[in-house]
Amino acid sequence: MKDNPIGPIDRSLEKLIQGFKQIRSAEGKNSTFSKILGNLINQVNDLQNKADEAIQKLVSGEAESIHQVMIAVEKADLTFRLMMEIRNKLIQAYQEIMRMQM
Repeated sequence: MKDNPIGPIDRSLEKLIQGFKQIRSAEGKNSTFSKILGNLINQVNDLQNKADEAIQKLVSGEAESIHQVMIAVEKADLTFRLMMEIRNKLIQAYQEIMRMQM
């Protein structure tokens, strides 16, 4: 059994933000906002699916360590919460634009 130390949340967030930046740079200058947002949603979905698989392995007894399962679940939770905050900010910005008088 191999235990991975739990690092500070700041490092996890930095890695997540760096991953988002890599996606944006990989998309290129011709990418649209909807493509970038779609790719981010797909990444969150993939992490959610990996967490579900880890939970299923834990329940069936295939998982070696509960720590790895918890790490997968927390990564999925963190990215989902970040995505929800991004969504909330987008909605807030849209509502602000709609309140502007022309």
